[in-house]
Amino acid sequence: MEISLETIQELAPDQASLKAAKGLLKPAKWPVLGQASEINTIWGECQGSGSKPYYTVADVVDHGYKCTCPSRKFPCKHVLALLWQFSDAGSSFTEAEVPQWVTDWLGRRRRAPTNNQTQETKTTPSKDINATAEASETLSAEELAKKEAQQKQRAAQSKAKTEACVSDGLIEFQQWLDDQLVNGISQLIKEITERCRRIAARLVDAKATNFAARIDELPAKIMPLCSTLQPQAVYQELGKLALLSEAWFVDCDNIDVRRAIVTGETREQVLSNPHSVRVKGIWETVGERIETRKDGLIAHSKWLINITEPHVEPALLLDFYPAATGRKTVSNSIGRKIEGELIFYPAKILQRALLGEYKAFEGKYDEAELAVMDHQLQFQRHLSATPWIEEFPAILGAGRVLDDGKGTFWWCSSDGTQTLVLSNNEVNPVILGSELERAFVVSSGSKGTLLSVTTKNWGVIAC
Repeated sequence: MEISLETIQELAPDQASLKAAKGLLKPAKWPVLGQASEINTIWGECQGSGSKPYYTVADVVDHGYKCTCPSRKFPCKHVLALLWQFSDAGSSFTEAEVPQWVTDWLGRRRRAPTNNQTQETKTTPSKDINATAEASETLSAEELAKKEAQQKQRAAQSKAKTEACVSDGLIEFQQWLDDQLVNGISQLIKEITERCRRIAARLVDAKATNFAARIDELPAKIMPLCSTLQPQAVYQELGKLALLSEAWFVDCDNIDVRRAIVTGETREQVLSNPHSVRVKGIWETVGERIETRKDGLIAHSKWLINITEPHVEPALLLDFYPAATGRKTVSNSIGRKIEGELIFYPAKILQRALLGEYKAFEGKYDEAELAVMDHQLQFQRHLSATPWIEEFPAILGAGRVLDDGKGTFWWCSSDGTQTLVLSNNEVNPVILGSELERAFVVSSGSKGTLLSVTTKNWGVIAC
Protein backbone atom coordinates (compact mmCIF):
# COMPACT_ATOMS: atom_id res chain seq x y z
CA MET A 1 0.00 0.00 0.00
CA GLU A 2 1.73 3.16 -1.19
CA ILE A 3 1.19 6.40 -3.10
CA SER A 4 3.73 8.47 -5.02
CA LEU A 5 4.33 12.19 -4.56
CA GLU A 6 3.70 12.65 -8.28
CA THR A 7 0.18 11.25 -7.79
CA ILE A 8 -0.41 13.61 -4.87
CA GLN A 9 0.70 16.53 -7.04
CA GLU A 10 -1.80 15.51 -9.73
CA LEU A 11 -4.60 15.28 -7.14
CA ALA A 12 -3.92 18.80 -5.84
CA PRO A 13 -6.39 21.40 -7.16
CA ASP A 14 -3.61 24.02 -7.43
CA GLN A 15 -0.07 24.84 -6.36
CA ALA A 16 -1.30 26.93 -3.43
CA SER A 17 -2.91 23.82 -1.92
CA LEU A 18 0.37 21.92 -2.19
CA LYS A 19 2.20 24.77 -0.48
CA ALA A 20 -0.40 24.85 2.31
CA ALA A 21 -0.16 21.06 2.70
CA LYS A 22 3.61 21.31 3.07
CA GLY A 23 3.08 23.55 6.08
CA LEU A 24 1.13 20.76 7.77
CA LEU A 25 3.94 18.17 7.52
CA LYS A 26 4.75 18.38 11.20
CA PRO A 27 4.25 15.50 13.69
CA ALA A 28 2.83 17.93 16.26
CA LYS A 29 0.01 18.74 13.84
CA TRP A 30 -1.06 15.07 13.66
CA PRO A 31 -1.47 13.52 17.13
CA VAL A 32 -3.29 10.57 15.53
CA LEU A 33 -2.20 8.72 12.38
CA GLY A 34 -3.58 5.28 11.57
CA GLN A 35 -3.94 2.81 8.75
CA ALA A 36 -5.78 -0.35 7.81
CA SER A 37 -3.71 -1.90 5.04
CA GLU A 38 -6.26 -4.62 4.27
CA ILE A 39 -8.70 -1.97 3.04
CA ASN A 40 -6.06 0.50 1.70
CA THR A 41 -7.23 3.23 4.07
CA ILE A 42 -5.34 5.80 6.13
CA TRP A 43 -6.67 8.40 8.55
CA GLY A 44 -5.52 11.13 10.85
CA GLU A 45 -6.57 13.94 13.16
CA CYS A 46 -5.06 17.29 12.23
CA GLN A 47 -4.92 19.99 14.88
CA GLY A 48 -6.24 23.23 13.38
CA SER A 49 -6.86 26.66 14.88
CA GLY A 50 -9.96 25.47 16.75
CA SER A 51 -10.27 23.26 19.81
CA LYS A 52 -11.38 20.23 17.81
CA PRO A 53 -9.10 18.56 15.24
CA TYR A 54 -10.08 17.98 11.62
CA TYR A 55 -10.83 14.33 10.88
CA THR A 56 -9.22 13.30 7.61
CA VAL A 57 -9.39 9.94 5.82
CA ALA A 58 -8.23 8.73 2.39
CA ASP A 59 -8.10 5.60 0.27
CA VAL A 60 -4.51 5.17 -0.94
CA VAL A 61 -5.48 3.06 -3.98
CA ASP A 62 -8.50 4.74 -5.57
CA HIS A 63 -7.80 8.15 -3.95
CA GLY A 64 -11.20 8.71 -2.36
CA TYR A 65 -11.07 11.11 0.60
CA LYS A 66 -12.96 13.10 3.20
CA CYS A 67 -12.12 15.85 5.67
CA THR A 68 -14.29 17.68 8.17
CA CYS A 69 -12.70 21.07 7.45
CA PRO A 70 -14.85 23.74 5.70
CA SER A 71 -12.52 24.16 2.70
CA ARG A 72 -14.06 24.35 -0.77
CA LYS A 73 -10.97 22.96 -2.44
CA PHE A 74 -11.09 19.27 -3.29
CA PRO A 75 -8.99 17.67 -2.02
CA CYS A 76 -8.19 20.10 0.77
CA LYS A 77 -4.74 20.74 2.22
CA HIS A 78 -5.39 18.29 5.09
CA VAL A 79 -6.05 15.40 2.70
CA LEU A 80 -2.96 16.29 0.66
CA ALA A 81 -0.84 16.51 3.83
CA LEU A 82 -2.15 13.15 5.06
CA LEU A 83 -1.25 11.45 1.76
CA TRP A 84 2.08 13.29 1.61
CA GLN A 85 3.06 12.06 5.06
CA PHE A 86 2.10 8.51 4.15
CA SER A 87 4.23 8.73 1.00
CA ASP A 88 7.23 10.08 2.93
CA ALA A 89 6.95 8.03 6.13
CA GLY A 90 4.33 5.31 5.99
CA SER A 91 5.82 3.71 9.09
CA SER A 92 4.49 6.58 11.21
CA PHE A 93 0.94 5.33 10.48
CA THR A 94 0.03 2.73 13.09
CA GLU A 95 -1.94 -0.36 12.13
CA ALA A 96 -5.04 0.03 14.25
CA GLU A 97 -8.69 -0.81 14.58
CA VAL A 98 -10.73 1.31 12.19
CA PRO A 99 -12.42 4.19 14.08
CA GLN A 100 -16.19 4.48 13.83
CA TRP A 101 -16.05 7.73 11.82
CA VAL A 102 -13.84 6.02 9.24
CA THR A 103 -16.18 3.01 9.17
CA ASP A 104 -19.10 5.35 8.54
CA TRP A 105 -17.25 6.96 5.62
CA LEU A 106 -16.39 3.57 4.15
CA GLY A 107 -20.04 2.56 4.41
CA ARG A 108 -21.25 5.67 2.62
CA ARG A 109 -18.80 5.01 -0.21
CA ARG A 110 -20.21 1.55 -0.88
CA ARG A 111 -23.97 2.04 -0.72
CA ALA A 112 -26.58 4.71 -1.29
CA PRO A 113 -26.92 6.91 1.78
CA THR A 114 -29.66 6.30 4.30
CA ASN A 115 -31.66 9.14 5.80
CA ASN A 116 -29.32 9.25 8.81
CA GLN A 117 -26.27 9.29 6.59
CA THR A 118 -27.77 12.00 4.40
CA GLN A 119 -28.34 14.11 7.49
CA GLU A 120 -24.73 13.49 8.60
CA THR A 121 -23.48 14.56 5.19
CA LYS A 122 -25.29 17.86 5.62
CA THR A 123 -23.62 18.53 8.95
CA THR A 124 -20.18 17.28 7.88
CA PRO A 125 -19.60 18.00 4.17
CA SER A 126 -18.12 15.00 2.39
CA LYS A 127 -15.35 15.54 -0.10
CA ASP A 128 -15.40 12.00 -1.46
CA ILE A 129 -16.25 11.81 -5.15
CA ASN A 130 -17.91 8.40 -4.94
CA ALA A 131 -20.13 9.38 -2.02
CA THR A 132 -21.24 12.51 -3.87
CA ALA A 133 -22.14 10.51 -6.97
CA GLU A 134 -24.16 7.98 -4.95
CA ALA A 135 -26.07 10.74 -3.18
CA SER A 136 -26.93 12.32 -6.53
CA GLU A 137 -28.66 9.14 -7.71
CA THR A 138 -31.35 9.56 -5.03
CA LEU A 139 -32.35 13.03 -6.28
CA SER A 140 -35.10 13.69 -8.81
CA ALA A 141 -34.42 15.55 -12.06
CA GLU A 142 -36.02 18.70 -10.63
CA GLU A 143 -33.91 18.46 -7.46
CA LEU A 144 -30.76 17.90 -9.51
CA ALA A 145 -31.52 20.98 -11.64
CA LYS A 146 -32.10 23.03 -8.50
CA LYS A 147 -28.91 21.72 -6.94
CA GLU A 148 -26.94 22.55 -10.09
CA ALA A 149 -28.38 26.07 -10.14
CA GLN A 150 -27.40 26.53 -6.50
CA GLN A 151 -23.89 25.29 -7.23
CA LYS A 152 -23.54 27.77 -10.09
CA GLN A 153 -24.81 30.56 -7.87
CA ARG A 154 -22.33 29.66 -5.13
CA ALA A 155 -19.53 29.46 -7.70
CA ALA A 156 -20.45 32.91 -9.04
CA GLN A 157 -20.55 34.35 -5.52
CA SER A 158 -17.21 32.74 -4.70
CA LYS A 159 -15.70 34.12 -7.92
CA ALA A 160 -16.99 37.62 -7.17
CA LYS A 161 -15.65 37.43 -3.62
CA THR A 162 -12.25 36.29 -4.85
CA GLU A 163 -12.10 39.05 -7.47
CA ALA A 164 -12.97 41.70 -4.88
CA CYS A 165 -10.30 40.35 -2.54
CA VAL A 166 -7.67 40.31 -5.32
CA SER A 167 -8.62 43.84 -6.37
CA ASP A 168 -8.11 45.10 -2.83
CA GLY A 169 -4.71 43.40 -2.73
CA LEU A 170 -3.64 44.92 -6.03
CA ILE A 171 -4.72 48.39 -4.90
CA GLU A 172 -2.53 47.92 -1.84
CA PHE A 173 0.33 46.79 -4.11
CA GLN A 174 -0.01 49.92 -6.26
CA GLN A 175 0.12 52.08 -3.14
CA TRP A 176 3.20 50.14 -2.02
CA LEU A 177 4.75 50.71 -5.45
CA ASP A 178 4.12 54.46 -5.22
CA ASP A 179 5.85 54.50 -1.84
CA GLN A 180 8.93 52.74 -3.26
CA LEU A 181 9.22 55.29 -6.05
CA VAL A 182 8.82 58.21 -3.65
CA ASN A 183 11.42 56.87 -1.22
CA GLY A 184 13.84 55.95 -4.00
CA ILE A 185 14.85 52.72 -5.73
CA SER A 186 18.27 52.72 -4.06
CA GLN A 187 16.60 52.44 -0.66
CA LEU A 188 14.35 49.65 -1.96
CA ILE A 189 17.39 47.69 -3.17
CA LYS A 190 19.00 47.94 0.27
CA GLU A 191 15.91 46.43 1.92
CA ILE A 192 14.48 44.52 -1.04
CA THR A 193 14.14 41.11 0.62
CA GLU A 194 12.17 42.32 3.63
CA ARG A 195 10.03 44.79 1.68
CA CYS A 196 9.11 42.27 -1.00
CA ARG A 197 8.35 39.60 1.60
CA ARG A 198 5.90 41.88 3.42
CA ILE A 199 3.89 42.90 0.35
CA ALA A 200 3.99 39.35 -1.00
CA ALA A 201 2.46 38.08 2.25
CA ARG A 202 -0.35 40.62 1.95
CA LEU A 203 -1.01 39.55 -1.64
CA VAL A 204 -1.17 35.89 -0.61
CA ASP A 205 -3.84 36.88 1.92
CA ALA A 206 -5.63 38.68 -0.93
CA LYS A 207 -5.57 35.43 -2.99
CA ALA A 208 -3.27 36.92 -5.65
CA THR A 209 -1.06 33.85 -5.28
CA ASN A 210 0.95 33.91 -8.50
CA PHE A 211 1.40 37.67 -8.38
CA ALA A 212 2.75 37.35 -4.83
CA ALA A 213 5.13 34.58 -5.86
CA ARG A 214 6.59 36.78 -8.57
CA ILE A 215 7.26 39.61 -6.09
CA ASP A 216 8.75 37.14 -3.63
CA GLU A 217 11.19 35.99 -6.32
CA LEU A 218 12.27 39.55 -7.15
CA PRO A 219 15.20 39.73 -4.67
CA ALA A 220 16.69 36.53 -6.11
CA LYS A 221 16.69 38.15 -9.56
CA ILE A 222 18.13 41.49 -8.48
CA MET A 223 20.79 40.71 -5.88
CA PRO A 224 23.09 38.57 -8.10
CA LEU A 225 23.42 41.49 -10.55
CA CYS A 226 26.21 44.00 -10.27
CA SER A 227 25.22 47.21 -8.48
CA THR A 228 25.21 49.27 -11.69
CA LEU A 229 22.57 47.00 -13.28
CA GLN A 230 20.29 46.57 -10.27
CA PRO A 231 18.29 49.84 -10.55
CA GLN A 232 17.42 49.23 -14.21
CA ALA A 233 16.38 45.64 -13.46
CA VAL A 234 14.17 46.80 -10.58
CA TYR A 235 12.49 49.44 -12.74
CA GLN A 236 11.82 46.91 -15.50
CA GLU A 237 10.34 44.30 -13.20
CA LEU A 238 8.22 46.78 -11.22
CA GLY A 239 7.01 48.26 -14.50
CA LYS A 240 5.84 44.85 -15.68
CA LEU A 241 4.08 44.22 -12.38
CA ALA A 242 2.37 47.60 -12.62
CA LEU A 243 1.13 46.75 -16.12
CA LEU A 244 -0.12 43.37 -14.92
CA SER A 245 -2.01 44.89 -11.99
CA GLU A 246 -3.64 47.45 -14.30
CA ALA A 247 -4.59 44.68 -16.75
CA TRP A 248 -6.57 43.03 -13.94
CA PHE A 249 -8.73 46.13 -13.49
CA VAL A 250 -9.29 46.38 -17.25
CA ASP A 251 -10.42 42.75 -17.65
CA CYS A 252 -10.02 40.33 -14.77
CA ASP A 253 -11.54 37.55 -16.90
CA ASN A 254 -8.66 37.70 -19.38
CA ILE A 255 -7.18 34.21 -19.14
CA ASP A 256 -3.56 35.37 -19.38
CA VAL A 257 -4.08 38.00 -16.69
CA ARG A 258 -5.97 35.70 -14.35
CA ARG A 259 -3.36 32.96 -14.71
CA ALA A 260 -0.52 35.40 -13.94
CA ILE A 261 -2.22 36.88 -10.86
CA VAL A 262 -4.41 34.28 -9.22
CA THR A 263 -3.67 30.70 -10.20
CA GLY A 264 -3.47 28.43 -13.22
CA GLU A 265 -6.01 25.91 -14.39
CA THR A 266 -5.83 22.31 -13.28
CA ARG A 267 -5.07 19.53 -15.74
CA GLU A 268 -8.69 18.40 -15.60
CA GLN A 269 -9.97 21.88 -16.42
CA VAL A 270 -7.76 22.14 -19.50
CA LEU A 271 -8.69 18.67 -20.75
CA SER A 272 -12.41 19.30 -20.30
CA ASN A 273 -12.32 22.81 -21.82
CA PRO A 274 -13.86 22.68 -25.32
CA HIS A 275 -11.78 25.72 -26.32
CA SER A 276 -8.44 24.04 -25.57
CA VAL A 277 -6.49 23.73 -28.83
CA ARG A 278 -5.27 20.23 -29.72
CA VAL A 279 -2.38 19.82 -32.13
CA LYS A 280 -1.09 16.54 -33.52
CA GLY A 281 2.32 16.07 -35.07
CA ILE A 282 5.87 14.88 -34.58
CA TRP A 283 7.39 16.74 -31.67
CA GLU A 284 11.09 17.15 -30.95
CA THR A 285 12.43 18.11 -27.52
CA VAL A 286 14.65 21.19 -27.91
CA GLY A 287 15.02 22.41 -24.33
CA GLU A 288 14.78 21.25 -20.73
CA ARG A 289 15.27 23.01 -17.40
CA ILE A 290 14.74 22.16 -13.73
CA GLU A 291 14.47 24.89 -11.06
CA THR A 292 13.75 24.88 -7.33
CA ARG A 293 11.16 27.49 -6.36
CA LYS A 294 10.96 29.43 -3.11
CA ASP A 295 7.65 27.74 -2.23
CA GLY A 296 9.42 24.38 -1.93
CA LEU A 297 8.25 23.02 -5.27
CA ILE A 298 10.46 22.03 -8.18
CA ALA A 299 9.49 23.20 -11.67
CA HIS A 300 10.43 20.90 -14.55
CA SER A 301 10.14 22.64 -17.93
CA LYS A 302 10.45 20.90 -21.28
CA TRP A 303 10.06 22.65 -24.66
CA LEU A 304 9.06 20.88 -27.87
CA ILE A 305 8.64 21.99 -31.48
CA ASN A 306 6.41 20.44 -34.13
CA ILE A 307 8.92 19.53 -36.83
CA THR A 308 6.21 18.72 -39.38
CA GLU A 309 4.77 22.24 -39.37
CA PRO A 310 6.44 25.18 -41.17
CA HIS A 311 5.27 27.77 -38.62
CA VAL A 312 6.64 26.66 -35.30
CA GLU A 313 5.72 27.99 -31.87
CA PRO A 314 7.57 26.06 -29.13
CA ALA A 315 5.29 24.21 -26.72
CA LEU A 316 6.03 24.07 -23.00
CA LEU A 317 5.37 21.02 -20.84
CA LEU A 318 5.56 22.26 -17.25
CA ASP A 319 5.35 19.95 -14.25
CA PHE A 320 5.65 20.64 -10.53
CA TYR A 321 6.55 18.21 -7.80
CA PRO A 322 7.42 18.53 -4.12
CA ALA A 323 11.06 19.16 -3.30
CA ALA A 324 10.85 16.26 -0.83
CA THR A 325 11.17 13.90 -3.79
CA GLY A 326 14.72 15.20 -4.35
CA ARG A 327 16.06 17.39 -7.10
CA LYS A 328 16.07 15.54 -10.39
CA THR A 329 18.73 16.03 -12.99
CA VAL A 330 17.83 17.10 -16.52
CA SER A 331 17.12 13.93 -18.46
CA ASN A 332 18.90 13.17 -21.70
CA SER A 333 15.86 13.85 -23.84
CA ILE A 334 17.11 16.69 -26.08
CA GLY A 335 16.59 15.66 -29.69
CA ARG A 336 14.13 12.87 -28.89
CA LYS A 337 10.99 12.75 -30.98
CA ILE A 338 7.46 11.62 -30.21
CA GLU A 339 4.36 11.35 -32.35
CA GLY A 340 1.22 12.45 -30.60
CA GLU A 341 -1.12 15.20 -29.49
CA LEU A 342 -0.54 18.24 -27.31
CA ILE A 343 -3.46 20.00 -25.60
CA PHE A 344 -2.71 23.69 -25.10
CA TYR A 345 -3.79 25.92 -22.24
CA PRO A 346 -6.01 28.71 -23.63
CA ALA A 347 -3.92 31.85 -24.13
CA LYS A 348 -3.36 34.71 -26.57
CA ILE A 349 -0.12 33.00 -27.64
CA LEU A 350 -0.39 29.25 -27.19
CA GLN A 351 2.58 27.93 -25.26
CA ARG A 352 1.98 25.75 -22.20
CA ALA A 353 0.49 22.38 -23.06
CA LEU A 354 -0.38 18.94 -21.75
CA LEU A 355 0.83 15.76 -23.37
CA GLY A 356 -2.03 13.64 -24.71
CA GLU A 357 -1.70 10.25 -26.36
CA TYR A 358 1.72 9.73 -27.89
CA LYS A 359 4.35 7.20 -28.83
CA ALA A 360 8.07 7.31 -29.43
CA PHE A 361 8.93 8.19 -33.03
CA GLU A 362 11.97 6.74 -34.76
CA GLY A 363 10.79 6.55 -38.37
CA LYS A 364 11.37 8.82 -41.34
CA TYR A 365 9.52 12.07 -41.85
CA ASP A 366 9.51 15.11 -44.09
CA GLU A 367 10.86 17.85 -41.84
CA ALA A 368 9.32 21.21 -42.66
CA GLU A 369 11.63 24.17 -43.01
CA LEU A 370 11.30 26.15 -39.81
CA ALA A 371 10.05 29.69 -40.24
CA VAL A 372 12.62 31.37 -38.01
CA MET A 373 11.67 34.91 -37.00
CA ASP A 374 14.08 37.67 -36.05
CA HIS A 375 14.70 37.49 -32.28
CA GLN A 376 13.55 41.05 -31.61
CA LEU A 377 10.39 40.47 -33.65
CA GLN A 378 9.69 37.38 -31.55
CA PHE A 379 10.21 39.46 -28.43
CA GLN A 380 7.89 42.21 -29.65
CA ARG A 381 5.22 39.64 -30.54
CA HIS A 382 5.20 38.17 -27.04
CA LEU A 383 5.49 41.58 -25.39
CA SER A 384 2.49 42.94 -27.28
CA ALA A 385 0.38 39.97 -26.16
CA THR A 386 1.50 39.92 -22.51
CA PRO A 387 3.61 42.99 -21.60
CA TRP A 388 4.42 41.53 -18.17
CA ILE A 389 6.23 38.42 -19.46
CA GLU A 390 9.50 37.49 -17.79
CA GLU A 391 10.82 35.28 -20.59
CA PHE A 392 9.77 33.62 -23.83
CA PRO A 393 11.05 30.71 -25.96
CA ALA A 394 12.85 31.67 -29.17
CA ILE A 395 14.28 29.73 -32.09
CA LEU A 396 17.34 31.42 -33.55
CA GLY A 397 18.46 30.75 -37.10
CA ALA A 398 21.90 29.91 -38.48
CA GLY A 399 24.78 31.37 -36.51
CA ARG A 400 27.60 30.74 -34.07
CA VAL A 401 28.20 30.89 -30.32
CA LEU A 402 31.27 32.98 -29.50
CA ASP A 403 33.26 33.79 -26.35
CA ASP A 404 34.28 37.44 -25.98
CA GLY A 405 37.24 36.45 -23.81
CA LYS A 406 35.77 38.21 -20.76
CA GLY A 407 33.61 35.35 -19.53
CA THR A 408 30.54 36.23 -21.60
CA PHE A 409 29.09 34.15 -24.44
CA TRP A 410 27.23 35.56 -27.42
CA TRP A 411 25.08 34.10 -30.17
CA CYS A 412 25.77 35.80 -33.51
CA SER A 413 23.78 35.24 -36.70
CA SER A 414 25.66 34.00 -39.76
CA ASP A 415 25.07 37.27 -41.63
CA GLY A 416 26.30 39.29 -38.65
CA THR A 417 23.11 41.34 -38.35
CA GLN A 418 21.90 39.89 -35.04
CA THR A 419 23.53 39.21 -31.69
CA LEU A 420 22.24 38.06 -28.31
CA VAL A 421 24.20 37.95 -25.06
CA LEU A 422 23.81 34.59 -23.31
CA SER A 423 23.34 34.07 -19.60
CA ASN A 424 25.07 30.66 -19.66
CA ASN A 425 28.09 30.50 -17.35
CA GLU A 426 29.63 27.85 -19.58
CA VAL A 427 28.99 26.39 -23.03
CA ASN A 428 29.93 23.02 -24.47
CA PRO A 429 33.36 23.58 -26.14
CA VAL A 430 32.23 21.44 -29.09
CA ILE A 431 29.82 24.12 -30.31
CA LEU A 432 32.00 27.20 -29.68
CA GLY A 433 32.71 28.78 -33.05
CA SER A 434 30.96 25.96 -34.95
CA GLU A 435 28.43 26.75 -37.66
CA LEU A 436 24.96 26.12 -36.22
CA GLU A 437 21.80 25.45 -38.18
CA ARG A 438 19.63 26.78 -35.37
CA ALA A 439 19.65 27.42 -31.63
CA PHE A 440 16.94 27.33 -28.97
CA VAL A 441 16.97 29.87 -26.14
CA VAL A 442 14.70 31.09 -23.39
CA SER A 443 15.04 34.86 -23.62
CA SER A 444 14.16 37.92 -21.56
CA GLY A 445 14.54 40.09 -24.65
CA SER A 446 17.98 41.39 -23.79
CA LYS A 447 19.59 38.15 -22.65
CA GLY A 448 18.94 34.49 -23.40
CA THR A 449 19.69 31.13 -21.83
CA LEU A 450 20.95 28.72 -24.48
CA LEU A 451 19.34 25.28 -24.04
CA SER A 452 20.23 23.46 -27.27
CA VAL A 453 21.71 23.87 -30.74
CA THR A 454 21.35 21.92 -33.98
CA THR A 455 24.48 21.22 -36.00
CA LYS A 456 25.11 19.51 -39.33
CA ASN A 457 27.74 17.10 -38.05
CA TRP A 458 26.52 16.22 -34.53
CA GLY A 459 22.76 16.76 -34.69
CA VAL A 460 21.02 18.30 -31.66
CA ILE A 461 23.25 19.08 -28.67
CA ALA A 462 22.04 20.05 -25.20
CA CYS A 463 23.71 23.10 -23.67
